[in-house]
Amino acid sequence: MTIKKSPFRNPYQEHKPCFFNTTGESLTQQHFQEECDILNIIKRHDRNGIIEHVQRGQARYGDFSEVTDYREALDLVQDANNEFMKIPSDIRKKFNNNPGEFLNFVNNPENEEEMITMGFVKKSPDASSSGETAIPKASEPPVAQDVSE
Repeated sequence: MTIKKSPFRNPYQEHKPCFFNTTGESLTQQHFQEECDILNIIKRHDRNGIIEHVQRGQARYGDFSEVTDYREALDLVQDANNEFMKIPSDIRKKFNNNPGEFLNFVNNPENEEEMITMGFVKKSPDASSSGETAIPKASEPPVAQDVSE
């Protein structure tokens, strides 16, 4: 077995031109030739100041004021995933092991009775007579005190 070595070439030496001939039907769509020509793209930009092929994407709008930065958003998602993994596996399976489905279920007030049977919400003794359940409200964590005094 012999190994064919390519000769070392520098940019100042003569070189043979290399051509590629397509055999069979070409897959290139020639009807896009005019709009893909760089000179035509520059001319359109000079006329209206917009590079049109970049403007084809859909804009997304929404209220993202609650999330201050990307890191915080990732932390919120990670915390939700971690809390979901603490739930027993049979309950996670009911929600297709998807924390998003679980959060939608928990945030729906119509699912309150089922949440009591699952053990996520405790029924208060005074609410048993009225048929209502008491959902514990979240409170702020205690503020750390300065020990340097």
